[in-house]
Amino acid sequence: MSTNPKDYLTSLNDFEKLIAKNDDILDASIRNQTRIEGFCSAKEAHTHLSALQEEGRTLKIGVIGRVKAGKSSLINALLFDGKEVLPKAATPMTAALTSIGYSEKFCAEVHFFSQEDVELLKHKAREFDQEVSRLIQKYRDDHKVLAERSRRPIPPLDEALLEKKAIREIGEDGVLASAADLIKRMQRSGVNVADLGVSRVLEAESHDELIRELNEYVGASGRLMPFTREMTIGIKNDALKGIEVVDTPGVNDPVKSREQRTYERLKDCNAAFMVSPAGQFLSQQDFELADRLSSREGTQEIYIVASQADTQLHGSIRKDAKGDFHQALSKLHETLVGQAYSALSGLENEVLTRIRSELSERLIVTSGICETLLNDGGQSEDITAAHTLKLLKNSYGDYFSHHDDVMTNLRVLSAREKLQAAVDKVKSKKSEIINQQARHFIEAQVSTLNKIKDQTLTALAARHKEVSTGDVAELEKDLERLKSASANGIVAANNEFMDQADEVKLKLPVELERVIQRAIDTVDEKSETASGQESETYQAKKDGVVAGFARFLGAGGYEERTRTYDTLRPLTVRRALEGFARLMHAGMKDCATQSLLRWRSGLISGISRQLRESMGDDCVDINRLQAVCRAVVTKLVDLPLVDVPELPAELAKTRKLTGSDVDDYLEAAQAYASSLEKRGFEFIATVKETVDAITKRNIGEELLSDLIKEAESLQQMVENKTLTLEKISRLEAAIRKSL
Repeated sequence: MSTNPKDYLTSLNDFEKLIAKNDDILDASIRNQTRIEGFCSAKEAHTHLSALQEEGRTLKIGVIGRVKAGKSSLINALLFDGKEVLPKAATPMTAALTSIGYSEKFCAEVHFFSQEDVELLKHKAREFDQEVSRLIQKYRDDHKVLAERSRRPIPPLDEALLEKKAIREIGEDGVLASAADLIKRMQRSGVNVADLGVSRVLEAESHDELIRELNEYVGASGRLMPFTREMTIGIKNDALKGIEVVDTPGVNDPVKSREQRTYERLKDCNAAFMVSPAGQFLSQQDFELADRLSSREGTQEIYIVASQADTQLHGSIRKDAKGDFHQALSKLHETLVGQAYSALSGLENEVLTRIRSELSERLIVTSGICETLLNDGGQSEDITAAHTLKLLKNSYGDYFSHHDDVMTNLRVLSAREKLQAAVDKVKSKKSEIINQQARHFIEAQVSTLNKIKDQTLTALAARHKEVSTGDVAELEKDLERLKSASANGIVAANNEFMDQADEVKLKLPVELERVIQRAIDTVDEKSETASGQESETYQAKKDGVVAGFARFLGAGGYEERTRTYDTLRPLTVRRALEGFARLMHAGMKDCATQSLLRWRSGLISGISRQLRESMGDDCVDINRLQAVCRAVVTKLVDLPLVDVPELPAELAKTRKLTGSDVDDYLEAAQAYASSLEKRGFEFIATVKETVDAITKRNIGEELLSDLIKEAESLQQMVENKTLTLEKISRLEAAIRKSL
């Protein structure tokens, strides 16, 4: 039967008070019982359980997807009954990383790009301009060559179209184009980023007022919109209680700091909705952030949302379903499941591979425009919404003729209930995980506490016997002998301590350096095994005038060539780097702590032996000596966890890389490995400093001082034998009663 956390904390608190109240009759052997590794005090246990409850209180949901995929509609459906409440960004490049949560007041905190971010954007914007200029010149040169070789007149170039063609070739949604767009908007705003500061806090009396204020920062025409990196919005809405939604700006972020922040926020999410338009379902971009957020430590619950489903219910699907709306929706779901299954095949991502086997439950077909229609009672003035309803009535007249049927089937197509059910499922699963963690913690602590109580009772029985049979005169003589021999004992204890400390100072850093080197070798080995080469054939222009003339006539002029390019399976390297990071964070501390614990054990034996040899068995009670020695030496081991940097966003990839992307990835991996190695050696320096600090303590004096105090305490208890034995008996009875 599991123990209630509140009952356990009460029991532990009572036990601690009981021990504290009777401290005058306890010796080192009894106090040591409450210092077992892994056992938490009442305060520590309360803090740990409170943290678990706090973690379980808020469900973090990530929303990812391409631009105009319907992410806003999904958030509105989940949180605001389909109503459009948040300002829309002007372009994908200007979309800020946004977190939405509950607050007792309407507020927002807006974070701006730093000067460093802006300089990086300017550099990429210059690259964009240079690339556009290069391509335009290339088009002109190609046209000139063609005009010179052609016997017929060639139409002149349309200069107005050249730039558009160059931008299309570079990639309109690419990093360089995004950077150029942001810089243009910043320049037009007339704002100096240095005047903005790091962040601003906004407060409003109502939701509408907050949105009006936010338009300045994230609205399509907002003056400060190009400078906004991230914002946190607090809204007084019961639908937000217990939920935090993280809306991402998407992939190919031109600002590295925001891309890294997006990655870090998504790793904290308990669930994610990957939104992809049903008509252009699951592109390469859709998987980029999905790969990142489902890393080993990241999100395990992912749902795929096929948005804008209303656009796909006409044509062949309607024909196959013979005008049956529900059958058409079922066929669309079946088709999209098949597409998703193929798209997820061959991935080196454990989470997405598992999602692939559960697609029937995890793929939700929805239409955000239906939310608009539902909120307008099925009669929207919105042109897009009205057109959508007209098409549905034309294709499925039996299901969209009467008002009640219209509302019912719009709700089905909106899939609001399914989306909410997915959130509820994750909530319940998360709650169960948190509760299970709490149960395991309590069970382990209860078992340890009962063990401590049993051992304390055994120690108290020995104490009872010691006091009841003790003789004041003999104890006085033992105390005098101990004091007279203490000088020799201090020297002997310190000599043993320094001899062993010197050995630890020599061996432990070398041992830790070997751990780091093994981790580096593993990363190098995995990088080598993940690297490869592949070949492909392609058509290339032959050299010479004859070949050029043949191409002009469309009669050849090309030859087949083969080129070889590098490939890399990044997941293998990423896993090795993640292992390296975990080793640096906790493994180094564990290794050092285990070594120091072995030293502690040897130190207790060594010092006990030296004290007996230098002071004589008559002066030292071996049991008391070892108990006091253990109590003093226990304080020597306390090392911090290593603070390691997060895995950079550019390393959170899973799909095979080719060409220059391989070099870029390996270069970033090497830089990250070097930063981890640096943290590892900084930890070794901390260990050296810790051991150096330990060696400056006068361990011999601490030990002998505690031994003398223990002897004096026993003498006083024997002098007050009756009272002491009564207190011991009461303490034993109270502990037995609590078992």
